This record gives sequence, structure tokens and C-alpha cells, in this order.
Amino acid sequence: MLMSLKAFLPELTLVGFLSALFLLDGFVPKLRENRFPLVWVMVSCLGAALATKAASNLTGPFFNGMVLSNGLSTFFRYFFFFSCGATAYLTLSSKEIDSRGRSEFSILLLCLTFGLSLMALSNHFLMLYIGIETVSIISFVLAGFSRESLRSNEASFKYLVYGAVSSGLMIFGISLIYGYTGTLAYPQIAEALVKNNGAHPYVFYLALFLVYAGFAYKISSFPFHFWTPDVYEGAPTPVATFFSVGPKAAGFGALLHFILTALSQKDGNGQWTMIPGIQLAPILAVLSATTMVVGNLSAIAQTNVKRILAFSSIAHVGYVLMGFVVMTPAAFSSIIFYLIVYCAMNLGAFWVVGIVTDLQGNDDVSSFRGLGWNMPFLGVCMAIFLFSLTGIPLFSGFIGKFLLFGALIQVPGYLWLALLGVLNSVVSLYYYMKILKAMWLERPEGEVKALRLPLTQIVGLLGLAVPTIVLGLFFSPVLELAQKWVAQ
Repeated sequence: MLMSLKAFLPELTLVGFLSALFLLDGFVPKLRENRFPLVWVMVSCLGAALATKAASNLTGPFFNGMVLSNGLSTFFRYFFFFSCGATAYLTLSSKEIDSRGRSEFSILLLCLTFGLSLMALSNHFLMLYIGIETVSIISFVLAGFSRESLRSNEASFKYLVYGAVSSGLMIFGISLIYGYTGTLAYPQIAEALVKNNGAHPYVFYLALFLVYAGFAYKISSFPFHFWTPDVYEGAPTPVATFFSVGPKAAGFGALLHFILTALSQKDGNGQWTMIPGIQLAPILAVLSATTMVVGNLSAIAQTNVKRILAFSSIAHVGYVLMGFVVMTPAAFSSIIFYLIVYCAMNLGAFWVVGIVTDLQGNDDVSSFRGLGWNMPFLGVCMAIFLFSLTGIPLFSGFIGKFLLFGALIQVPGYLWLALLGVLNSVVSLYYYMKILKAMWLERPEGEVKALRLPLTQIVGLLGLAVPTIVLGLFFSPVLELAQKWVAQ
């Protein structure tokens, strides 16, 4: 038990800071009126990251096999803590989160991050479901955090309905898998499947589809992506920012862990292969292709920037799913690298949208007209993030896609998927350029007035824009670190 608690030290650190913030909020109500709770979130994320480094040497199952600590879980922990801290930093200057609600927002954000860690660590369906429900219920509240806004209330309600349906489908699929294998633990499920020598009934494949519903809902994959644009548009921008990276990464981490532990086995060369009778690669390839096509084509007609970025995030889910088709260490390290660069460029793009929303009062493309002339620094940063999201060379997004496409074409029969990914990247250039066209090629109405950003926002945007460029030129150290995490 002591070893399990030590391996769980990062999450315990979050719980400790969360409990302290909860007590301070109750006994020192004046703290609600300043930025102290958000700073507390950043400090807690830093402490949890340091605890992760201390606990990273402990690998294997803990708490009687309910959670699994390995290199992948270490990466996802760092990812969640950074995303949470960056969101808190973004919210420091956001007008959409009322000063009276900063304390509640901080508490909910820490709770949500704790649930994300549970999802990525899960080695048992029960733990996975607890993590998903923790994330989902708190997400419903955060989506409707602007209680005076009808759009925010609508976003929360739609999120609740879709979440309830996908959760019900997933728990039904889990019950079918339990009935077939007699266990909810991933390793034992794999053992039961191996014993059947590939003779699996059709109900087992139905169960896998129902379980996929829960994962697809969290990562916004087809056909459970419909909630994404409405929720991103209605939720406060800092909330939508976190939704676009944190829960998606947690869904990918949980899906990756489930496939590798419950549905796969390692051969003598250290390569993962599906258990006999299970062929998910063609299905995942179709889901990847459909997700990226639906996301990109749906974004073309949008005029709201948050909806554009929402459909864009759906398309990027399709790109990441390419790595699941291949099932090689190179593909998994490419997924990790892509999630890292996606986090930087997507956080930055949403950050710019939040600033424009505070200045203009809305987030339509028309609100960006002439922004490059009024605020050149903001316009240049947005151009960097959008060029990287498109996958233009010399930016980190290009390297991420190049690694995924390169891993995919190593497997015979999937060249078509890589070519489709390239074509979809070309399509995405159109709707990203709509934003840049409004910023740089359309003059603002009236006299051009140079506006200055606060120093905190300049530092934050630079902290995201610089890695977006640097990782497009010097990506080897991060890729080697990703390979190390995969190999552990």
C-alpha cells in the first residue's frame, strides 16, 4: 500500500492543494475577489509535476492492479498538469471568468485534472469509468460556468445529454465484456481472449463498439463528435481551451492503454500485435479518415472562430488516430510528439480568441478584422499557431503530421489514408486562412490604433509561440524523450 501511495503521489499532491484551496475558500472568502486561487492552481500543478518526476521510477500495477504506472502515464501526467497550469495562467486576465467565481473555477479545474489522471492511469474498467465520470460531471459544470449566458447554459445541457448517452453505451459494453471474459481488469481480459484462440462471438465486437462510444465521446471522434462545436462556442473561452487539449489527451491515453493492455500482446521483438481474432486496424483507419474529413469539411462554412477551432480539433483527432492503425513504437512516439505540439499551438490559438473576445465582445471572424494592424504581436502569434495547425513546413505541426504519415506508410495497405491526411491538411488551409485574411488583409474600420497587451499575456503567448517554431526545427530531443516514454 505504501508503494502504491508513492506511485500515486502526483495525484495526492493535487488532492492536497485542492483540499487546502477548498478550506481557504470557506474560511477566507475575500480570496474570491483576487487572483490567488488561480495562482494556487499553477503552484499545485508545479508540485504535481515534481511529484511525477519522483514517482516515475516506480512502474507496474498498483492498488491491486487498478492503476498502471509506466512511461506513457508519466507523459500524460505532465501533459495534464501543464495544460491545467496554462489554463489557469490564461484565466488570470480573462474577463469571461468573473472575479467572484475564480475560486470555484480553480477548484473545479483541479478536480477535472485529477479525473484526467485517473483515466490515463486506469488498468481496470471500474477505475476508467470513475475517471470518465469525474471528468464528465465537472465538465458539464464548467461548460455552463457563465450562468448569465444562454449559450453557456445550452452548451452545458448539450454536453450533459451527449455525455449521459455515451456513458450509458459504454457501461453496457463493459457489462458485455465482463459477461464474456469474467473480469474487468485489462490483463485478465487479454488472458481470457488469448485462451479463445480467435473464436470471439459477435457480441464481443458489439461490446467493443459500445466501449469505443465512451472513448470517442471524450476525444470527439466520429460519430460521437456532434457536441464539440456547440460546447466550445457556448463555454467560456478558458474552459473551451482546456477542453480542446486536456480531456482529448486523456481519452487518447485511456484508449491507448486499453488497446495495448487488453487487446494486444507483445511478440519476441517487442512489437505489439493484436490478439488473434481481433482486427481493429481497418476499422480504426476508416474512423480516422471519416473523422478528419467530417471535421475539415464542416469547418469550411463556419464564421465563428471557436466553432472553426472546434471542428479543427475534430480533424486533428483523425490525424492522431492514424497512429493507432499502425501499432508500432514509432507510431506511438509520433502520437506523443503530436499531442505535445498540438497542445502548444491549440492553447495559443484559443488564447488569442479569448483576448479578442474580451476586446470585441464576440468571437466571430469579423471581430478579427484588422487585428494584425491594431495589435501586430497578437496577429503574428495567431499566424504562427494557425500555420502550425495547418501543417506548413518549418512549424512543429508539420513535423507532427510528417511523423504520423511516415509511420503509417510503413505498413502496407494504408498509403491511401496518408494521402487523405495530406489532402485534408490542404483543405484546412482554407478555413485557417479566413482568419488570417481578416486579420491582415482587411483594414479595420476607422483609424488604426495600436493596442498594447498586458505583460502577462505577452509572456504567455511567447511561451507557446516559441516552442511552436522551435519544435519544427529542432525536434529530435523531444522525439527521443517520447520514444523513451513508449519504451518504459
